[in-house]
Amino acid sequence: MELPYVSIVIPCWNEARFVSAFLDSVKAQTYPADRVEILLVDGMSDDGTRAIVRDHALREPNLRLLDNPGHSKPAALNRGIAEARGDVVVRLDVHAEYEPDYLLKCVHGLLRNPEADNVGGIRRPLPRDDTALGRAIAVSTTDMFGAGGARYRTGAGGPQWVDTVYGGCYRRTVFDRVGVFDEQLASAQDREFNQRLRAAGGKVLLLPDISSTYYARSDFREFCAWTFEAGYWPFRASRSVGRWIGSFRNVVPVGFVVLLGGSAAAAPKSRYARWAAAGIVGLYGAAALASAGRLAWRHRDPALLVTLPIVFATTHVAYGIGSIWGVLDPAARRG
Repeated sequence: MELPYVSIVIPCWNEARFVSAFLDSVKAQTYPADRVEILLVDGMSDDGTRAIVRDHALREPNLRLLDNPGHSKPAALNRGIAEARGDVVVRLDVHAEYEPDYLLKCVHGLLRNPEADNVGGIRRPLPRDDTALGRAIAVSTTDMFGAGGARYRTGAGGPQWVDTVYGGCYRRTVFDRVGVFDEQLASAQDREFNQRLRAAGGKVLLLPDISSTYYARSDFREFCAWTFEAGYWPFRASRSVGRWIGSFRNVVPVGFVVLLGGSAAAAPKSRYARWAAAGIVGLYGAAALASAGRLAWRHRDPALLVTLPIVFATTHVAYGIGSIWGVLDPAARRG
């Protein structure tokens, strides 16, 4: 049986540091080269990315550079989908590298599971910079305590139906059936699309034998800003589209921040509030240290004992504050 034609859609903006290695991993795929097109949709990068892509395109005739003025990620995805000629559309991220059989496994996943509309795998993080903090940030995204229950982060023992996956390998007909990505959402567009897909009767399948390597942020300020945004967008996007697109794991940090902030604010006037604040901090600290110890042992990295509790606390506080702002931000009202 002839394999379906695949269109790889890649949103991109100012990725000169990563794009060459990424494209090398795409071109190394074992999927038949005559059954693939690579559509890199660039937001008019000004850091040398476009020159690197053009150089790769000279050696890879299936690679096309498309323009995306304004560098909106959902607009990039929609531009790529509109240009795609494939029966299968695969969304890839420049901050990742992919095993040579990644495409083949994704397509086989669709072919072997006809009820699946979107197939994805496990995202395995590496630090962009090999520092104690960078390693802690990367490791924290794989643990239930630090990242919640998203299976594409924490892993799974076998195939599972899930709410979302990293990237995604879609049947082209899905976009005809449920539409494309919401361009009013600067982030969380994947989550919103997959929620819309499932609401229409579609299914998202996680196959743990499919994996990619993602380069996690290592700079502390950048990590804080990214975590705030990660907390903000599920709530902002839900308000914008008029329905809840998140899950229980998105709500937990909000509860933590509200309880801790409320008890701390009342502590000067209430002995019970002081006890509550101390109890929350004590229980949280014990859980963070236990998780840090387990992960430090697993990765044979003693530095994680010190850095992981800091990363955990930063994650949950920044995410929770971002979520609260996502609830309150007047800009979320859709006109």
